[in-house]
Amino acid sequence: MSDSTDKPGGGLRKLALDATGTFGTRVITMVLGLGTGIITARMLGPEARGIFSLVSLFPATIVTLSKFGQSQSTIYFIRRERVDVSQIASNVLLFAIVVGAVLVATSVLCRDLLVGSILKGVPVWALLVVLPLIPILLVESYLYGILQATDRFRVYNTRVLGESVFTLALMAVVLVGFGLGLEGALAVTVSIRFFMAGWVVMSVNRDTPVRGRFSVSLFGRMMRYGTKSHIQIIASHFHFKAVTYMVAYFLDPTQVAFYAIASRLAEQIMYVPQSLGLALFPRLASSEPERVHSMTAQACRQTVAVTAAMALVLALAGKFLIVTLYGVSYASAAVPLPYICIGIVMMSLYVLLSRNFTSRNRQVVNIVAAYVALGGNIGANIFLIPSMGIEGAAIATASSYSLAALILLVFFVKESGLAWHEAVVLRGRDVVMWRRLAADLWTSLRPARA
Repeated sequence: MSDSTDKPGGGLRKLALDATGTFGTRVITMVLGLGTGIITARMLGPEARGIFSLVSLFPATIVTLSKFGQSQSTIYFIRRERVDVSQIASNVLLFAIVVGAVLVATSVLCRDLLVGSILKGVPVWALLVVLPLIPILLVESYLYGILQATDRFRVYNTRVLGESVFTLALMAVVLVGFGLGLEGALAVTVSIRFFMAGWVVMSVNRDTPVRGRFSVSLFGRMMRYGTKSHIQIIASHFHFKAVTYMVAYFLDPTQVAFYAIASRLAEQIMYVPQSLGLALFPRLASSEPERVHSMTAQACRQTVAVTAAMALVLALAGKFLIVTLYGVSYASAAVPLPYICIGIVMMSLYVLLSRNFTSRNRQVVNIVAAYVALGGNIGANIFLIPSMGIEGAAIATASSYSLAALILLVFFVKESGLAWHEAVVLRGRDVVMWRRLAADLWTSLRPARA
């Protein structure tokens, strides 16, 4: 495929540049994030680290339940429907503020129920400290959709990188320098997200001014499209994170810490499909069906090859890395790691295939796959966690990830007319294309380097 066959601004080379820039940022943030994880693990200890993982995850879960697919809807309506960007920004920002306030109030009222069940072992004060993250994460999520839809990946990448740098620096000062423990770690998390969310709002407002006027008709159209994505995203989130809550319920915060460490290491591999997916989705949303399928197949087989190689290395070196980085007290985190790595490879295929169906307003396929797999995941975890601990949790999760990816692959093959191996097996021309893109990227960077 050559750039000449692509629409202006949406060609393969531009996609590669955006995806590479996003992936490069993710690699840097991965390293910084690992540094932050090492500091929190060593300074807090397994039990407090488990509490930190649980209470930090909770706002993201609540936000996932209440985003209503507006990030995906934002991209679709800007790229496909050509709706005014400023009006969309106004709508989603106002919606985020109102919904966020309601969710914070509801969580406060239900605090005793939460810490007695899915947040078992979490002090009430720790839950209350992180609740302001709910509206902050909603605002960020919606505005990220605008940045992606308008190809402002540089702003997006700068924000992600900035958060990682500040978090690492402040965690080092607060935990290592002053020894403030769990309280200090949570304070750093909340304050940095608040600051960075404000920066994103100003960045979006500078190029597409927020009008402060809410369009009810546009809101209705975006909700109708976004609800289908929302149902899918709920399943995807809980497919990733339900096991953490179930480990907390059946076991204890220390086991949560072990599983969280293993998951965090393996999930670094997901930066590959996530970075490509962020750059790919806007192109898919504005391309013809045949082009959509060919781009998806190419992205899938290349991503599977890369993630499989990364997963193999991580699975083999996992115990050494965990003990070296986090300390011998976290050695048990190596037990579930190989199974999680297998699941992550399959989930990378799922992530990219789901972008294909979402871009064509066929989210029902993603929903079916996600909920069938989620049901299997929960059922298997209920059976395996009490008997096998976190190793059973990892086996259940890897199996359900694989099931979700295979369901999407079957539908993709049927609707695209392509053979299954075109989306899974690396080809010689892919390697040739990598070389060509590498040369293009090097050429594009040379003026900047000079």
